[in-house]
Amino acid sequence: MSMPLNGLDQQKSLTSKECSSKDIKIASSQIWSPERQAFMMWMYFAGSIIVYASRTAMALCMPEMYDEFGWDKRQQGLVMACFLWGYPITQILGGYMADRFGAERVILCAGVCWTTITLFTPVFPYLSDGSQKSSLSLVIFSRMSQGVLQGMHYPSVMSATGTHVVETERTQVYSLISAGTHGGTLFTGLFGSIILHHFGWGSVFNFLGVLGYIWIALLYAHGDTKNHKPISVKENISSENPSKKASKPLPWRKVLTASPFWAMILAHFANGYSYFVFLFWLPSYFHENHPHSQPWVYNVLPWLISMVSAGLFGKLATYFLKLGYSKTFTRKTFNVFAMLVFGMALLSISYSHSYQTTLFIFCVAAASNGAYQSTVIMNPSDIAPDHTGFMFGVMNTFGAIPGFIGTYVSGAILEMTSNWNLMYSVTGWVSIAGWAVFAYWGSGEPIF
Repeated sequence: MSMPLNGLDQQKSLTSKECSSKDIKIASSQIWSPERQAFMMWMYFAGSIIVYASRTAMALCMPEMYDEFGWDKRQQGLVMACFLWGYPITQILGGYMADRFGAERVILCAGVCWTTITLFTPVFPYLSDGSQKSSLSLVIFSRMSQGVLQGMHYPSVMSATGTHVVETERTQVYSLISAGTHGGTLFTGLFGSIILHHFGWGSVFNFLGVLGYIWIALLYAHGDTKNHKPISVKENISSENPSKKASKPLPWRKVLTASPFWAMILAHFANGYSYFVFLFWLPSYFHENHPHSQPWVYNVLPWLISMVSAGLFGKLATYFLKLGYSKTFTRKTFNVFAMLVFGMALLSISYSHSYQTTLFIFCVAAASNGAYQSTVIMNPSDIAPDHTGFMFGVMNTFGAIPGFIGTYVSGAILEMTSNWNLMYSVTGWVSIAGWAVFAYWGSGEPIF
């Protein structure tokens, strides 16, 4: 038989219920309405296009810059890879700041800075004393600084979707936003190629810088910067006190001893290596091996296909989840395309000798990797739903480091052997190894 509550206990119980009700109301107010979600999704999609366009413009312009500055393959690899020196530095910081102060504030502050660097990139090589070493050093420094600032972007976007989007729709929303990464490469390949041909490589960066400022102005005018500090809530609306959950520290011992955490890290490490090699060296590969081919074709078609595939894979993954398939099954299934098929496509480049076949293989690789936005990239919100931005920053740090290593090592391989097949074979096996690790140890369930 239960004892009756005294006056003090009743007051405490009432206060607890009122606080819980208030916290749930605050948490539910963070969820975007369908109209607001659609608007912000397209805003972040446009942001992804501009972020990746400015990031990949160097790869597009590299053949022209090689003609002007005389950089060898090792130096070209260094210039393209140095972006990834700075990129890992702010991944964790960006995720933490987004969770703590609001994702959009972080995106806007960092965006103003990296957009300014993009706009003035053509100026940096000419600020030196005229020597190759000085101009190379200034370009490397500017690219590294851009990487530091862009490193805050995607952890902040992940934090925003983890806070404002209901769990069943996060995969689709983030996949569509991330499709902008392929759209950015497509945008650079299409419009950048035209600008490069008619106005020179410097105008490509100027054009992207102006677009960046326009996007920042629109996001500031119509975004959520005037809102609160976001509250991270598991399942978005919980019967527990969400503010307490958000303030609870990350249990590092459990995280560091969990196999799914390391499977996520190693898979993202492998994808970072293989994807950035694929991304940064594609224009140079066609420029050297198929010099009479049209740049706007090989710089556009693979990324057009990958942008469409990323959206389709995202919708299909969301459909799987709504049918009742587990997150673990869904993530591992789509990772077959994202890493295994992608790696096998890169291996098959060694057996291609015609332009049409090679272009087809690159398109297959780009299409299959579009599934990655529905697999490992979503895993931080699966295994640590209350620390999504921070965990994404940790994961993406490990994904950016091999991107630098892979891009630079690939340049060294080409400088020493001039063997493109060897370079792509190594890259393909790295991707396949990452798939195997995630297939065995990966999980879509919370680890604490």
